[in-house]
Amino acid sequence: MRKTAALFLSILTVAHFSSASSLENRVNQLEQKVKQLEDRLNQLEGRPIIQNKQKESILLNENKPAVEYVLLEKKFHKGENKLYDRDDKILFVFNITSNFKKDVDVIYGNLIVYDKNGNELLVQPVKVYKPLDILKTNKIRPGETFRKTLEIIYEDDKPNLRYVKDASLNEIKVELKFNKVEFSDGSIEFLN
Repeated sequence: MRKTAALFLSILTVAHFSSASSLENRVNQLEQKVKQLEDRLNQLEGRPIIQNKQKESILLNENKPAVEYVLLEKKFHKGENKLYDRDDKILFVFNITSNFKKDVDVIYGNLIVYDKNGNELLVQPVKVYKPLDILKTNKIRPGETFRKTLEIIYEDDKPNLRYVKDASLNEIKVELKFNKVEFSDGSIEFLN
């Protein structure tokens, strides 16, 4: 008897809410939910998300890229076989400038290295953020330029890494391609 009463109340509740909103409103809600699910699937599959053209710009200057960078130097770090410093590393030192209107916590992307003929030598996922500093904020402020070192763990048995380690900056091309940004207010944007 209790199961029947509970089932009856459930049906009444669903019927009440479904009749309370018009069919058009329910269809709009479902369309929005489907769009959110499609965007999430595209994100998980690594496809670019098509942004709504009516959306307010997140950039300070529309004529500049979201993140500008200048490669200052490439160097090699020999690991000291200590707990915190075991690996040899190829280090790329950049000046990075944020063109976002809001404070940023982390910018995600890939560091890509090409040879002088344009052949891709390696792709390394990277996270760009400011290190924690007790005296200063670690947020990336709008328009701020800061220095960031990105590293690739060096393995001598990989010929592409040997080439990158030994090559001068004139013999290689280094790119940063950013695809996602996490703002300090908790919002996330996917970049094309």
